[in-house]
Amino acid sequence: MSENILVLTGNPRREEDNNTLADAFIKGAIKNKNKVIKVNLAEKKINGYNADNGCRISTRSGNAYDDLAELELLLEDTDVLVIVMPIYWPVISAQAKVTLGHLCQCGSDDGEKHLHIKEAILLTCGETDDAEDFMMTKTFLNMLSDFNGMKVRDMIAVSGVNLNGDINGNDVLVQAEKLGLSVGA
Repeated sequence: MSENILVLTGNPRREEDNNTLADAFIKGAIKNKNKVIKVNLAEKKINGYNADNGCRISTRSGNAYDDLAELELLLEDTDVLVIVMPIYWPVISAQAKVTLGHLCQCGSDDGEKHLHIKEAILLTCGETDDAEDFMMTKTFLNMLSDFNGMKVRDMIAVSGVNLNGDINGNDVLVQAEKLGLSVGA
């Protein structure tokens, strides 16, 4: 059965290894006839959460939240959410954090609309050679998934990726493609 997959990339640089990792996953997902949409969060204007209880993802004001309303429409039809981001010692990129912070507003019990995403996947790489540096990012995804009722399907974290192109030839690209191919199988 095919799935609707939303791939959110949180890298301000287009031609970075995180996008290569995302594209390997997407290649596999498309082979399995899944519908895939890729959104680069760095190209979107999404304001941070201002604690006014008004920036829940289901609020479509169009003026206060800019591209958040567009993202909401995509999230409503998403079965599998793939978050692709670099880590910057050892936290996620600002582009990903501001957007994903809004997703935390979807799990409240105040009558707001909830997301119906079944699964989440994390793809990340960074310069570090220490696997522990990925723990905060993995913990963040686990908390976000738990809060929104999503199951974490898998996480791929690639260390030692410093310069653009460092990921090329890495077996992790085959692993990412296989993960994409497993969605909807």
